[in-house]
Amino acid sequence: MGEAILKGLLEASFLGPEEISFFEKDGSRREYISSTYNVAPADNICSIVKDSKYLLVAVKPQDIGAVTADVGECFNKEQNCIVSIIAGISTGYYEKNLGAGTSVIRVMPNAPALYKEGMITVSPGKFAGKDEVSFVCGLMEKIGDCMVIDEELQHISTAINGSGPAYFFFFCNALIKAASANGLDAHRAKKLVTGTINGAGKMLEESDLGLNELMAKVASPGGTTERALDTFKDRGLENIVNEAVENAFKRSKELEKDMT
Repeated sequence: MGEAILKGLLEASFLGPEEISFFEKDGSRREYISSTYNVAPADNICSIVKDSKYLLVAVKPQDIGAVTADVGECFNKEQNCIVSIIAGISTGYYEKNLGAGTSVIRVMPNAPALYKEGMITVSPGKFAGKDEVSFVCGLMEKIGDCMVIDEELQHISTAINGSGPAYFFFFCNALIKAASANGLDAHRAKKLVTGTINGAGKMLEESDLGLNELMAKVASPGGTTERALDTFKDRGLENIVNEAVENAFKRSKELEKDMT
């Protein structure tokens, strides 16, 4: 995800390569990022902290303790602003570990950011300034659509836009398998499902009709679509979706609690 953000802001000329530096422990990964995007790698975290205003933290949750400790050795709350894209890590975590007054902006991007179609939520901590929030939103808009929300809503954001692409892929996979089971080869089944889903998404985005009205436009009384929708209802698909989202929501809260 860090690479997707880097790629998006460079392609949009939001920042130039000379304005960006990064730190990566893995040598092959460091060489790949540097050569692909022409950005300079740093020898250590402190060199980035001292020379930068915005610090994008894009590591695994289990690594955040070590990273925060390294950053803390040279962090300057008068200069630096933390931009964290790590699920389950609150702005309060950084404020606690880097000191009161630390400017933190929590961000939940999602996988389509790789194709500049991401849905990103942004939550400023209590010490983040308006100009800092504006900068981060401008950055995130280079990889998708950005929405500012209260931090308490980050758990449901994680369960919807953070995890949502996987739900979508799961459903598409089921459709592809159903198509293949009824005569279509896998390649054409995928093409059929992809085109249908993309078109439906465009309708949902651009139509003024509500979801029930859109379904009614497709589902003729007594027809094939109505039969399929009735099956979904009879099998309790809506309840399954609700339960799945609720479980993802609870897991996000657990992760945050574990890091408190």
